[in-house]
Amino acid sequence: MTRKLLERTLLLSALALAACGKGDKSRASGAASDLLTIGYDREPDTMNRYATHILEDIESCVVEGLVTNDEKMNIIPVLALEVPTIANGDVTLRTDGGMDVTWKLRPGVKWHDGVAHTSADVKFTVDAINKGDWKPESVDGFDRITSVDTPDSLTAVVHYKEVYAPYRLQFVRGTLPKHILDGKNIDAAAGYNRNPLGTGPYHVVEWKTGEYILLEAVPNYWRGAEFPKIKRLLFKFLPNTTTRINQLKSGEVQLVALVPWDKVRELRGLPAVRLNTVVGNGYEHVSLNQKHFTPFADVTVRRAMAHAIDRDLIVNTLLDSLVTVVNGPIQPLSSAYEKDVPSYPYDPARARAMLDSAGWKVGADGIRARDGKPLSFTMITQSGFAIRENVSQTLQKAFRDVGIDTKIRLIDGTSISSVWFKGDFDAMLHWWQSGADPEITLFFASDRMPPAGRNVNYFKDDSLTTLLYASDREADETKRIELLKQAQRRVASLVPELPLYNTSKVDAVPTRLQGFTGNPANAGPFWNVWQWQLTAK
Repeated sequence: MTRKLLERTLLLSALALAACGKGDKSRASGAASDLLTIGYDREPDTMNRYATHILEDIESCVVEGLVTNDEKMNIIPVLALEVPTIANGDVTLRTDGGMDVTWKLRPGVKWHDGVAHTSADVKFTVDAINKGDWKPESVDGFDRITSVDTPDSLTAVVHYKEVYAPYRLQFVRGTLPKHILDGKNIDAAAGYNRNPLGTGPYHVVEWKTGEYILLEAVPNYWRGAEFPKIKRLLFKFLPNTTTRINQLKSGEVQLVALVPWDKVRELRGLPAVRLNTVVGNGYEHVSLNQKHFTPFADVTVRRAMAHAIDRDLIVNTLLDSLVTVVNGPIQPLSSAYEKDVPSYPYDPARARAMLDSAGWKVGADGIRARDGKPLSFTMITQSGFAIRENVSQTLQKAFRDVGIDTKIRLIDGTSISSVWFKGDFDAMLHWWQSGADPEITLFFASDRMPPAGRNVNYFKDDSLTTLLYASDREADETKRIELLKQAQRRVASLVPELPLYNTSKVDAVPTRLQGFTGNPANAGPFWNVWQWQLTAK
């Protein structure tokens, strides 16, 4: 064994021990300024940003987007020199109704293998997604693109067949390396999907299945040799919330993103930890899969279920008032938010009357049935997530009180993503962490069921779909917002899902970590990880 290989082997062994909490105490506690250990709630399903069905926190440390959004939800350039707009001349509305967007790339950016990042990678990414022989998490926006021109290595002109208002976040997940993936089956490209080539501040050193992913700073990062400030990030997979918090208290991990709300009170006053709190641009809700459980296709049933839930009680007790009740998918942080929508206050008597009117009669066992079929379904949610388990039990009781039988099935955080993507569930308690743009076509348009989008309610409404596409095709922001407000009112009226409450993002970070701001949108708290720095105690 060479000396260099021996040193690497010893390093990985030490880090693996730290991941298990059994190694050298200073290493396990992250006392060294070159290692930050993160307690993470699930293992990634893939490191391919376009294919993952969960938040891209780990992936975004490796693969950068052309843009991201900051802690104030401003969309800012990363690999792009600037964000294209009509005002700066990089967005052109064509007379045929289409749109051209010119992305000017930042010069001097290289993939981790030293090959230049160019406009050819932008074109390859679009072509690979639209070719249709692999399964990205969503094709929304890409299927509006007809072609990409590359007049030079740092300019990509994206041609849309129609105006696409959310274009600014088109490449928030970055680009695929053409020189690595061209001609390959991306679904089967295990080397890339487990260890992607990126331009970001870190690269994958080791992924130990079921235990951790270790990231290490890349040499000669394009922002400057002094970045990133922290040399190694160790993501420990700790799906159980109690375990995650206990390891934070003991110093085995130093950072926990998205602290469960029922754990916030016990972390207050912990001397080595700062609780960074931002209002999240997301919401917890129950998806109702109309294809899988056909009674959900009846709007009366859906409205009755909404009236059966005491959301204020859930927020004020289980969630310690850290969040607020919401009535729709676009949150108050967004300029497109519409507060005046139909709502469904807690009224179990009304819920029972509505179910009676829909023909669902209570049987001897207290469960409603119609045509010999019981009103009984299974709701899935994430295991090891105590809040969700408690909320799901509260919902189960609420539905039972009006004659609806609900069974709960707990699924680990990694596996549940593939279940929802396949639509193999009746109902699901979960959240969507939304992006900085208020687009919701992906979630509610009739043609955006997986794999084309995230309409996991399998909900169809032609009027809503028309409104949503009209908002996507409106270049005037004021007019677009009005269309989105109309869409929110229709969503609330039809209740394709059961909105519960918004998200409060509480991240537990070490007091000596500088540069951490959190992020309200789905860019995630690691959006500026290259700036983070651990100071001396």
